[in-house]
Formats: sequence, structure tokens, C-alpha cells
Amino acid sequence: MDTEKSELYDKEYAKNMVRKYMPLVAVVVTAAVFIIIFYFCVKRYAGLKDAMDKVVSVFSPILIGFVMAFLMNPIMTFFEKPFQKFFLKRGKRPAVILKNVRIIAAVLSLVVLVGVVGFFVWAVVPELINTVTFLVNNLTKQIGGVLDWANEITGGRYEKSIMSVKNDEAINNALEKGLTFVQGYLNLDKQEELIKTVTTWGYGIGRLVVNLLIGCFVSVYVLLEKEKFKGQGKKMVYGFFSPAVGNEIMDVLRKIHDVFYGFIIGKIIDSIIIGIICYIGMVAFGMPYKVLTSVIIGVTNIIPVFGPYIGAVPTVIIIFLTEPRMGIYFLIFVLVLQQFDGNLIGPKILGDSTGISTFWVVVAIVVGGGLFGFMGMLLGVPTMAVIYYIVGKIDRGLLKKRGLPIGTGKYIELDHVDVDTNKLVPKDPEKEAIRKHEATPRFLRQKKIKNIKK
Repeated sequence: MDTEKSELYDKEYAKNMVRKYMPLVAVVVTAAVFIIIFYFCVKRYAGLKDAMDKVVSVFSPILIGFVMAFLMNPIMTFFEKPFQKFFLKRGKRPAVILKNVRIIAAVLSLVVLVGVVGFFVWAVVPELINTVTFLVNNLTKQIGGVLDWANEITGGRYEKSIMSVKNDEAINNALEKGLTFVQGYLNLDKQEELIKTVTTWGYGIGRLVVNLLIGCFVSVYVLLEKEKFKGQGKKMVYGFFSPAVGNEIMDVLRKIHDVFYGFIIGKIIDSIIIGIICYIGMVAFGMPYKVLTSVIIGVTNIIPVFGPYIGAVPTVIIIFLTEPRMGIYFLIFVLVLQQFDGNLIGPKILGDSTGISTFWVVVAIVVGGGLFGFMGMLLGVPTMAVIYYIVGKIDRGLLKKRGLPIGTGKYIELDHVDVDTNKLVPKDPEKEAIRKHEATPRFLRQKKIKNIKK
């Protein structure tokens, strides 16, 4: 009898130990799998990158079409609602009217988007070419003018040093070294390499044009069938998963839509406003390169946190080379403009669309930019916001399952969780003071001396 009780006790004890350590084993195994996958990705990075580039290249027209549809959707909605009200009052076939109105609104949204991009190219590219040509042809003179201005504002105290730098031969040597570096970087130092580079660029531009044309058609079809696509997606979610899991997936998908839509559209509107204000300010102060500078400031403003400064560096340099005093004034103007945007315009338009702190915003921009360049810097923040939301949702669910509070504030001064009562036990100030004292170098030295004496 005692033997049977002992065996039952051993089995129960084994089951309890399995239950106790199973979550730890699961975490260790999952971590090991992720480490192996990460190691494989790093070890085979070149091959993996080539495969990803190939996949992106094949699907690029479709991806471009979806991106265009995403940007065109609010424009289409703007046209569609008044058109529906107007034609439904005068028509007798609602289904046909709604279908035709959707087609008209989708095409108009495409026209508006293409028109905005076309205006951007028409306004910026010629001025950019003229500016670069002017700076290249007159760079020596421009640098000399900056040095003369520096000599003037310093009262001639450093005239000898400045004039030695202004020597045309020194400037020409520096420019020649810079040009040689650029040619070597772009492989333009040999005729064969030049032809190869130009051919590659031409092929890339031609392929981009074809992809954009296909993307235009894809975007219109996506907008025409967007309700059908939504219905098919929801049907698949609830077909593959249980209703409870399907509801959670739909909640996450809605959050993804809200974050990306609110952030990207809001950032575009914010950047357009900043570009317009920048242009008006430059006209008022009589600064050069108004259109080019305003567009650069507006476009780079799309990138959170670092964008304004990325745009300010080249624009300040361009204006400074032409008119040094205006370059300094423009730098002050841009700093004031970015403070105005960060404290007034941005919060009004974006609100709390991401729901993450500045720390995670910086992490998202640095990691996203390092991995995926400009698009990573742009999409890193909403992606981080979605990851933050999903991890938080899982964490809150697990805490509720264990009967623990979900508020972060209650864990700040936490020491441990009482296993018997399942209550949070805060830190004991006296014990914490003793622990900190015992961790001081002086206490550790004294303890070491006592152990040696023993």
C-alpha cells in the first residue's frame, strides 16, 4: 500500500514539475529556433537578399499599385460622396449609378495623384538641374565669396589664413580630388564603365516607367473592388481560424490599418503644409532657390524626428554658398519652422496615431533606416507601433490569465510576486537600502578582508 502511494506521489510530483518547467522549456526552445533562423539569415545574407530582391522585383508593379491605391483612397472618397448624393437623387438605378460613380472617382483620384507628382517633377527637376549646373560652374567663385564674407565679419583678423585658403589653386585641387572620388565611386573613370553605368541607369528608369504604368491600372482595379477584397480577406480569416482567434486577428488588422493610414496620410498632409509655409517664408525674406528648398524641406519632413535636419543640411549649404548671410538666416528660419511643426501643426494633424514613446520612435527610425533605407525610416515608426500593440496585447492577455494587474505603474516598484497569494509585493525600502550598501565597493572590500582573515 505504501509502495502504491509512493508511486502515485512520484507521478504527481513529476507532473507538477513538468507543468512548472514546461513554459521555461517552451521559451528556451523558441529562443533557440529564432537564434538558428537569425544565424542562417546572417550567414546566408547575400543569397537571402538576392532572393528577396528578385521577389520584390517581380511583384513591384503590384506593390506600386497597392501603394498608389492606399494614397488615392482618401482622394477617391472625397469625390465619391458628393457624386453619389448628386446622381442618386436624379437616377433610377442605384446599383449602376454607384458603380459608375466609383469608376469616375477612382479615375479622378488617379489623375489628381499623377498631377501632383507631375507638378512636383515639373517644378523641382528643372530648378535642381539649373542649381547643380550653376554651383558646378561657379563653385570656385562661390567658395571665394564665402571666404570674403568670413574675412569681412571677422574684421580681417584672420585675413592671411583666409586668403591662403582662397587661393584658386588650393580650391581647384580640392574640387578635383572630390570629382575624382565621385567618378571612382560611380565607376565613371573609364569609358566602358561609363557606358555600362549609363545603360544600367537607362534600363532601370525604363523598367520603373513600365512598373508605374502597370501600377496605375492595378491601383484603379484595387479601388474598384476594395469592398470585395475586404470581404474575401475576412472570409479567409474566419474560415481558417476559430471565431475567437478570428476576432483577435481582425482587431490587429484594424489597428494596422488605423496606424499606417493615420500616420502616413497625416505625415503627407503635415509635410505639404510645412513645404508651403517654407516657400511663403522664403519669398517674404527674399531667399534664393525657393521652390527647390521648400520641396526638399517638405519631402524630408515625412521622416519623423531626423527628417527636418536631413533636409536642412543640403539646403542650408546651397543657400550659404550663394549668399552666406541668407544661409544663416535660413538655418534659423528652419529651426523655428520645425519647432512650430513639432509643437503645433504635427500634434494637431497626427495626434497620437502611433501610441509609442519618443524612445521607440528613434529605435524604429534607426533600425528601419539601417535595414531598408528611406522606406525603412518612413515605415519603421508605424511598424514599431503595430509590434508594440501586438506585444502589449499578448502581455495583457497573459497577465489577465494569471490574475495579475495589467497597469505598468504597479510594476515600477515591484520586488516580487507572492506565489501563495498571487499579489504584487513592492520593494522594502530598508531591504533595498541594505542591498545597495552591500553592493558598494567599500563593503565588498571589507567583506573580502574578513574572509581572508577567517
